[in-house]
Amino acid sequence: MDALRKDPPTVIEEIRRARLTYCGPPKLENLSHAIERIVREGIRGDFIEAGVALGGSAILMGSLKPSNTELHLYDVFGMIPPPGDQDGEDAHRRYDVIKSGASPGLGSDRYYGYVDSLQDKVLLNMRRWGLSCQKDLIELHPGLFEETLFPSKPIAFAHIDCDWYESVNVCITRILPHLAHGGIMVFDDYHSYSGCKKAVDQLLSSRPELQIIFDARSIGIRLP
Repeated sequence: MDALRKDPPTVIEEIRRARLTYCGPPKLENLSHAIERIVREGIRGDFIEAGVALGGSAILMGSLKPSNTELHLYDVFGMIPPPGDQDGEDAHRRYDVIKSGASPGLGSDRYYGYVDSLQDKVLLNMRRWGLSCQKDLIELHPGLFEETLFPSKPIAFAHIDCDWYESVNVCITRILPHLAHGGIMVFDDYHSYSGCKKAVDQLLSSRPELQIIFDARSIGIRLP
């Protein structure tokens, strides 16, 4: 049986203190509990994150995953694309603020979408927590999900943190066929944006065998 590589509460406290994630402690605890279950049950497969921002939750995933498990990080590493017709007014209002340049960052920091060379900043943040792309089997995939997200191997765990309907739906369509039995998908924005909720609700109605393992702040779905 594998063991977690680091203590989850310690990593969560560190990345929150460093202002590296918009996820509050309950969402990060959901992630760590899901990863703990994957590790405890010995579910084999890659880890994926779609929507990396500053790399805080990626650091948590990279710190807790089994050492021989690949972690693939997908993001545009810049300004997020706009919401679409399937998204509600909540998403469009939020994007208008981002597009205007008025979105605040964490604490006194600049909003990550306005940061130049965001991919380099993510790599620097991971190195500060002792993570190496080569040693820890981490790969960054810059670009739109529809152009970059083509998994070909089994997936044990996926963290979907990409706000809008179309982005979430692309992730579901591309990841679910490769999700291992016992594998888990966590949707960060299920209770934050109507488009994400719509995409996940459509998934749940079309695949009744999927199990909801938690539904508080974020939602976790397991393939039995």
